Amino acid sequence: MKTKHSTRLKSLPALLGALFAAGSTLAGERPVFALGEITVTATPLREGAYGSQSIESDDLRVADRYTVGEALDLQPGVNLSKQGQRNEQMIWVRGFSLRQVPIFVDGIPVYVPYDGYVDLGRFTTFDLSRIEVSKGFSSALYGANTLGGAINLVSRRPTKALEGEVGGGLTFSNQGQMNGQQVFTNVGMNRGTWYLQAGASSVNQDFYVLPDTFSPVKGEDGGRRENSAMRDSKVHVKIGLTPNATDEYAVNFIRQHGIKNDPPYAGTAANVSPAYWQWPYWDKESLYFLSSTRLGEHTLKLRGYHDTFRNSLYTYDDATYSTQKKGSSFQSWYDDYTDGLSVQGDFRLAATNQLRSSYNLKVDVHRENNAGEPVRNFKDRTQSFALEDSHAFSDRLSLATGLSFEQRDSQEAQDYNSTTKVVSDFTRANNSATNGQAGLTYQLSGGDTLHASVAGKSRFPTIKDRYSYKMGQAIPNPALKAEQATHYEIGYTGKLNGNWMLESNLFHSDITNFIQSATLTTLCGASLCMQSQNVGQSTADGLELAVRGSAGAWDVSANYTFLNRRNLSNPEILLTDTPQHKLYASAVWHAAAWEVTGSVEGYTQRYSSTDGKQVAPGFAVANLKAGYRTKGGTLLEGGVRNLFDRLYSYAEGYPEPGRTLFVQLRTPF
Repeated sequence: MKTKHSTRLKSLPALLGALFAAGSTLAGERPVFALGEITVTATPLREGAYGSQSIESDDLRVADRYTVGEALDLQPGVNLSKQGQRNEQMIWVRGFSLRQVPIFVDGIPVYVPYDGYVDLGRFTTFDLSRIEVSKGFSSALYGANTLGGAINLVSRRPTKALEGEVGGGLTFSNQGQMNGQQVFTNVGMNRGTWYLQAGASSVNQDFYVLPDTFSPVKGEDGGRRENSAMRDSKVHVKIGLTPNATDEYAVNFIRQHGIKNDPPYAGTAANVSPAYWQWPYWDKESLYFLSSTRLGEHTLKLRGYHDTFRNSLYTYDDATYSTQKKGSSFQSWYDDYTDGLSVQGDFRLAATNQLRSSYNLKVDVHRENNAGEPVRNFKDRTQSFALEDSHAFSDRLSLATGLSFEQRDSQEAQDYNSTTKVVSDFTRANNSATNGQAGLTYQLSGGDTLHASVAGKSRFPTIKDRYSYKMGQAIPNPALKAEQATHYEIGYTGKLNGNWMLESNLFHSDITNFIQSATLTTLCGASLCMQSQNVGQSTADGLELAVRGSAGAWDVSANYTFLNRRNLSNPEILLTDTPQHKLYASAVWHAAAWEVTGSVEGYTQRYSSTDGKQVAPGFAVANLKAGYRTKGGTLLEGGVRNLFDRLYSYAEGYPEPGRTLFVQLRTPF
């Protein structure tokens, strides 16, 4: 995948002049929404330093990655996982889960207040210009909870007086049954002192069909996957003002509406039974304001946002999805919101030094109830203060350092006793953490780059970590402390020869205060209770390699990841969802107006349960498509996903679609 490299500037003053102007560019100069970017800048100017990478919109289209989860799977060091019971797309970054590597949109945190997760299958990519992935060493300006890094979804910004595109597609099962549709459009206008960007998309899946080699089990007879329909729609509108060459102000509104079903368990584990779940709605709205104002040699940046999350979950007695009489069946609702503010100052202290400071405030409110129960309220306030400095010792060697203090205050937490029907207050506790990091980059004479970094990061326990009864099997623990991690990394990026580039990173992470379930002597029903405690210590070691280039009519890219995670405190508790080896490779052949694209992705096995009784076997899946571009720029494509109809899964018992055919088009204007 493409990693951002900036052209080396000839002089240090010119270089740093460009550095300090980043984020305040003239309207029309950059297709990416620069106000939405948050990066640690190294000098010589290279925003992709310290192992961070980006996935460009062109990469997403070539690989047909229409959800953020699938898009992130293109990256080395990142693997896609599926929370089968919840039918959610998740990712792991160098062994850190989505709770520990939060999702941002244009620098605005959008993860769910209750558990820190977000279903990446509900986030489409049609309106994005870039996805930025920071691993381990990430900007302190993001704020709290970036234990394993940060992921930033950067939206579009128009560069022309009028521009846009419209597209859509259809998918078909291996037997030719139409089972999905998608349509999208993006329109932008840039009129010098103001601009408008708008986009809309709709993605529907009526069902998917399992591979022919699937053997029927309880809850799934093969063919059409039971309860596998989904619907997602999204609208994104941005209005921006650029009154001069340095200042910019933008208001953004995003609305997402989702309906999803949950295919039941279809595995062979004796202790797992099918569950029958549906989400009548999964809705998110974000309204946020971003600004950048030049004040002499310095810049003031503001971010303010209001983000809402609402969903409903209905669980049923059986596969008819019609009755809710069993004790395990219920109707549940979440009604959450987050308000936040960020103030950032960029200060040019010298020709070779830039200091950035920020204050982030985030207030999370979670409200939940089941049918017939009162609403329970939870409220957390999280603050962070950060300093980040970039210093150039020469036009080749630079140092970036960061320091942050973070605090999470529990302001409200309500308990409910279903026997007495009484709502009461949980005990509350506050947390704080101090983090620091430093990274060096050195540019070799040929333009190749070496980097080394060490970063200390933390994550506060979520509302769910502290207060969940876990379906009556656990005792809450309000006194949970922050998880801590220290990351070490060295890396090299450079030319192999001609048009070929190599990127390599070697990393190690130590994790302490890791939150794990501990067994108590107290009974919860017929079994012993569990409790989340800061008892875990683990490590993650790994290697990332990526190569890309061209040869004649061919464009080729490939990446490989080796990851070794170890549970030091409890070796008998296996670490789940992360395969040890991952490989992705793609090739595009160009011939006049035609192009043919093939790709393959492969994983070794992964554990789906901590006792090792559920294992998702390793797999390799191939995809193939052909496209024709008309003189007017319209791209017509047809292809096959899972070309060889392989039976595979990211989580044991939740098989993925078999061979799927598709046709699609995209027309720019």
